[in-house]
Amino acid sequence: MGKLQHGSHECELTSPKIIANGICNICFKDELVEFACDPCNFDLCKACSDLPQKMSHHLHPQHPLEFRIGEDDRKTEYMVCVGCGNMSSGTYYYECSKCEIYLDLGCALQKNIATGWEAKQMLHYSHEHQLKRCRPGPDSRGSCLLCEQPLSFTAICYGCVHCYLFFHERCLDLPTEIQHPVHPIHPLKRLDYIQTFDGRKSCNACHRKFVVGVPFGCLECEFYLHLRCGDALLRGLMHKSHEHRLFYVESTRRVVDDRVKCPCLICEETVIYNKFYYLCVQCDLRCHPKCLEIPKYVVKKSCHIHQLKHKRVRAKDDFLEYCGVCETMVISGYPAYSCEECDFIGHTECILREEVPSPLYLKDLYYCSIGNTRSKNLEDLESNESEDRLLVNSFNHIHVMRLVHMSELEEEGKCNICGTKIHDNPCRCETCSFQSHDFCAKLGRPSRHQFHLNHSLTLLPNSPRWMKSTCKYCKVDVEGFNLFCRICNFIIDINCALKDKKMHGALHMGQKIIGTWVGLCIQNKHSLFQVIVSRSNPIACSICDEKLCGKSLSCVTCGDICHPLCIQVGRRKLVGHPLHYDHMLAISLESGSKCTTCQLNITKYAYHCSTCKVNFHIDCIRAVTEPSKIIKSHSHYLYNFWNNDLRVTRACSVCTRPCGVSFYGCIDCMFSAHTECIGFPSNVKNQRHQHTLTQIDSSSFRSCSLCKSPTWGTLYACYHCRVIYETNCLMSTDDREEATEEEQLQDIYLMYLERDLVDLFSYDESSRMLTTEDDVVETSDDSSSFGSASPSETEY
Repeated sequence: MGKLQHGSHECELTSPKIIANGICNICFKDELVEFACDPCNFDLCKACSDLPQKMSHHLHPQHPLEFRIGEDDRKTEYMVCVGCGNMSSGTYYYECSKCEIYLDLGCALQKNIATGWEAKQMLHYSHEHQLKRCRPGPDSRGSCLLCEQPLSFTAICYGCVHCYLFFHERCLDLPTEIQHPVHPIHPLKRLDYIQTFDGRKSCNACHRKFVVGVPFGCLECEFYLHLRCGDALLRGLMHKSHEHRLFYVESTRRVVDDRVKCPCLICEETVIYNKFYYLCVQCDLRCHPKCLEIPKYVVKKSCHIHQLKHKRVRAKDDFLEYCGVCETMVISGYPAYSCEECDFIGHTECILREEVPSPLYLKDLYYCSIGNTRSKNLEDLESNESEDRLLVNSFNHIHVMRLVHMSELEEEGKCNICGTKIHDNPCRCETCSFQSHDFCAKLGRPSRHQFHLNHSLTLLPNSPRWMKSTCKYCKVDVEGFNLFCRICNFIIDINCALKDKKMHGALHMGQKIIGTWVGLCIQNKHSLFQVIVSRSNPIACSICDEKLCGKSLSCVTCGDICHPLCIQVGRRKLVGHPLHYDHMLAISLESGSKCTTCQLNITKYAYHCSTCKVNFHIDCIRAVTEPSKIIKSHSHYLYNFWNNDLRVTRACSVCTRPCGVSFYGCIDCMFSAHTECIGFPSNVKNQRHQHTLTQIDSSSFRSCSLCKSPTWGTLYACYHCRVIYETNCLMSTDDREEATEEEQLQDIYLMYLERDLVDLFSYDESSRMLTTEDDVVETSDDSSSFGSASPSETEY
């Protein structure tokens, strides 16, 4: 039986016992199954089983193509095949990781591909991302965003690999202005992607928000139309009760609101928005459909030979219905006239009209001038005579900024881009009250940024399409102005971008930013810059406080500059350090506190124990671990000593000061320490309890034997007496009784004896655990009485 380890499946594949046809899980063809995985129901045909992990292809001879599964390693959600040009999500495909070249499996299996797809890319005013020339592919859905006609999977389009949206190639040169009869005072212009998705605009005809598509609008009058609505308005219903054409609307409102009611223009009774109605867009008047007295049956030989019935159109199997009169689409769910004897269907207004309107279609409104086909967006304005001006793209218009005097600003004098106070060199829009810093206005020119050197960044008033986006620098959701890369979807908040500019001005002599760093600062909050520090102007590292020059890392928000190695080492936690053996120590911001060892103030970063709440200078920790001063580290058994003879007092092993009358010392070594220097050790004995107490972690509330209060977390437990002590109660220096020398010697002897007995019981217990399984269960039950005790604690 043959075996195969294929890159398309995690399990080993074997030849099936019975050779039969099956659906291959890669190419989805009905072929003989060559290899299969029965538990996973995975089949592989002969052709797919021969697919190599790497291959050379004549469509991309520069580099080998590697076999890939899914989109996890891809920078974009969709890909365009270099062979056929189809855009797909790419379940199985080949990729060149260096050039971002993709070849889908169907093209990889073909041996006779002579020429590849003619790849092109462009930036279009109507979409925020770069568009690539492609075909929608077998998974195509939706319609062209410019003409709003259904997509064919073989149509040549320009598509977005991030959003899976398409534009017919032939539609890219459609005129951008129309002079529509419903808004005769101004031409309606195509809105760009910034103006369309501001979260507030909606169609004046159907009252729906703009989700996709490129609508027409007049920014001055705040009048906007979907392309399909603008087209349908030309053929609207004419009625004797009103001079203008009426447009059928079905509102999406689910709650009746008194503020959105108006009288019917015929019966003058209230028309509620959550019902369907007819609307005059020019006059903003509404009418009940029943008041128009639309006949249920009609015979109109000029349109159709059979009797037509007025009813709602229901889509059948996702097929599109077209009007037999005007040959445009009939919206599913809208009322129309249909023939019960054949498949004829017609718009209500087309069947009932007396004469053909002029113009009949939206295309008749397009201007014929060549200049009208150019997109009036920010990129175009920069290429003409105004390229030296400061331009800031906004939702309603493009602000043309000019330098002004401080006296021309509004009272608050705040920048409308970054939101901070303007102190000098202000800019103001020539036509409105929009104002900003001069350096904020300069960001309106697409340019490369220190954070993103690969492509130019565009200033946007909000995240694209108001979708939730996270700033690549501060990792916080973007709200308001930002810099956006239309090619790779990079986005950075405006304030983070300005921190970079402010940092350029605030750098000391001999320092220069050379790029960004993958990773966060020592506080795990902000991104890092790579900075070069001149040897002639060295500074001190914010972490180790030693001289720093050459390549370094800097956090703008924290104001730190440090060695790259200090960042790496600073993330590591110390375990079992001689000065604080029992708990982990981690570097954190502890400015204003005191070092437990030297008792001097800590200026910024220090090693901190989150359990004991004690801090150590980084230098103090390093001094103990130097080879010449190393201290033997082990788990101390600490006893609370009393020494009234101050002439022979011990020195604290942590802070080196005299221990005084009362101190804690290890019964196995010469380690001694003040109560405040050791925090909460793992094993301790004092006059508050007769046995040695062990530190445990409890997730449930326990009652402290001293203060009787409920407590949880890090506690002390006696496994002989089954009692619990809160850490601060046990290690408190208040109300302790002096012990005689005889009592101390007796306690120390009992500690030795207690520990030897524990070791003996532990040995016997471990022997039984190796022979019987029941004892494991019994040991588990015993340890559960004190919550989440460690393995060493269960020995008690």
